Amino acid sequence: MKKRLFAVTMLCAMVAVANAQQWHYGLKADLNMFKLDGQGIKPNYTPGGNIGFFATYDFTTKWGIQPELLFSQAGPKRDDDFSSRYIHNSNDQANKNIKLSYITLPVLLRYNINKKITINAGPEYSYLFYANENLLTYNQSAFKRNDLGVAAGATFTFDILHVYARYVYGLSNVNNIDDRYQWKTQQAQVGLGINFK
Repeated sequence: MKKRLFAVTMLCAMVAVANAQQWHYGLKADLNMFKLDGQGIKPNYTPGGNIGFFATYDFTTKWGIQPELLFSQAGPKRDDDFSSRYIHNSNDQANKNIKLSYITLPVLLRYNINKKITINAGPEYSYLFYANENLLTYNQSAFKRNDLGVAAGATFTFDILHVYARYVYGLSNVNNIDDRYQWKTQQAQVGLGINFK
């Protein structure tokens, strides 16, 4: 009798664990306040956005992982002293507004405080696939393609919807002009997600 009870208990536990370890996925979008810290760029946050897909997988009731695939847009601004900082190859007629488009891949560790509140943190990789800027002469690119950062934030879940806030700090120097000055990205995000499964 005890062996049967133990077997039934173990079977129930295995089913519960298997159900808890399913992938869930959905769509998300957010307002992304983007800042590029560095000489020659205005040091203020400018509005942009992210849109894309996310998935979650919980290893236990407390811990899980959350990969995402996002399309991101950002719009830093050239500062008035740009030409004096990069005197040899700057374009004096350059536009003040810069438009950057990224494919972004965050892979976040999840900690579920309870069924409603989750803390997220982990690395984020961004690939710059389009840049509308003419900061330099001879169509040279002022920005490096790759940007690695660290993201952290919190998610509040309400049935099939969730809202989140996140901060991303760039670790890479994205200045492609020279090695004298470093440009590093910062992002503050507030968004909404829809859980399909």
